[in-house]
Amino acid sequence: MFRRTLPFLALVALFGASAAYAQPDGEAKKDGALEFNVGAGDIVLFQIAVPDAINLGGAPDTRGVTEALTGTIVRDLQISGYFNLLDRAAFLADPAKEGMNPDYTAWFNIGTQGLIKAGYRIEGGNVTVDLRLYSVDGNKQIKLPAPYDGPAVRPVDPGKLRFHAHGFVNEVIRYYTKAPGLFHTRIVAVKRLARAKELVMLAPDGFDEVQLTRTGGINMLPSLSGGRILFTSFRDGGAHLFTLQGGNAKSLAAYEGLNTGGQLKPGGGQIALTLSKDGNPEIYLIDANSGAPVKRLTDSWGIDTSPSWSPDGRQIAFVSDRQGSPQIWLMNADGSNQRRMTFQGDYNQTPDWSPKGDKVAFTARDERNVFDLFLLDVGSGQIQRLTQNQGNNEEPSFSPDGRYIAFTSTRDGSSQIYIMTADGRFQTRITRGKGGYMTPHWGR
Repeated sequence: MFRRTLPFLALVALFGASAAYAQPDGEAKKDGALEFNVGAGDIVLFQIAVPDAINLGGAPDTRGVTEALTGTIVRDLQISGYFNLLDRAAFLADPAKEGMNPDYTAWFNIGTQGLIKAGYRIEGGNVTVDLRLYSVDGNKQIKLPAPYDGPAVRPVDPGKLRFHAHGFVNEVIRYYTKAPGLFHTRIVAVKRLARAKELVMLAPDGFDEVQLTRTGGINMLPSLSGGRILFTSFRDGGAHLFTLQGGNAKSLAAYEGLNTGGQLKPGGGQIALTLSKDGNPEIYLIDANSGAPVKRLTDSWGIDTSPSWSPDGRQIAFVSDRQGSPQIWLMNADGSNQRRMTFQGDYNQTPDWSPKGDKVAFTARDERNVFDLFLLDVGSGQIQRLTQNQGNNEEPSFSPDGRYIAFTSTRDGSSQIYIMTADGRFQTRITRGKGGYMTPHWGR
């Protein structure tokens, strides 16, 4: 069953816990409901124009070069949340006629601050790509680092051209914000394909999706860190932890019962995960290479699951229902100082610790029995609501720089992956087509 609250509910179902969790009844108690306003405030966006890429000669574009360049640049800029893309109907200049030498006055008169031009020339199996950023009010081209400081030769391959365009946008973002973009990172997720649930990997704009597993069965809860993917699979008959590296999957933890939700410690060496080998689902540490047990971290009558490391590797956020309902807890990396962090809401789960170290994003069920995303301030305990009134929104995962969150939402019908800025703004759907997605994890 392709349910939305997979991480905790699936574990409950697998372990055979009471149906009270798997099928919440009635409305949530309002005295415990999460009641927060979506974050608000003003933000200034850079005004930028992006006309279609220009064929500067050579062969005609029959292989999608224009879309691979311009389409990628536009999508990335929209996802980033830093730019307002000017309406092409407002352009005074004819981008094709002026070529790569802009009429600065014409662009300035429609309020343009930045202008991106893309030119290309197709010759045989290669294309010479020329991507440029101009400062309109400064009347000059901005010099970006190599290979975005002049023409570059690339194969006529849409995927490779998109990769080049992603890198260009990363540098555009660095120019305006002093921090690079993240469009060379990757997201792993589970996708429903017929009756199977397989792992896929995709770029932050949703393109270049690659299917990683082809078992025809159930694969779940992937995480990408240190160049390897950890995931739980039923390919050997049980809920076992596997590692996928270099295209090869191998079993890492196959203890009796559950072996789920593996998360590699920052810097490597150990993996935190849920095991039920000693009876109850608890959080353990295992060796990252051998899978040998290192330490049991929790010991409660309830279910403890969904570990998420702090960026310094000193603490772990997790979910526990030891006090009656799933809540977000924190503990030290050795299992000491376990303390409850959420006290509002009766179903809080899927924590993900920000790479900046100050926040934990999580999913919570509100007073309308709808799932939304929230941020927990680790220092103060304050909670900020990120989504509201747009279907079920779940399973947050921070980008490597902590500035964005990938998540799933049913606002358009099926469960799809969206990206938003970490304050809840600029929510953009990145997946498309048939098939539902779940449990995205942004590689770090």
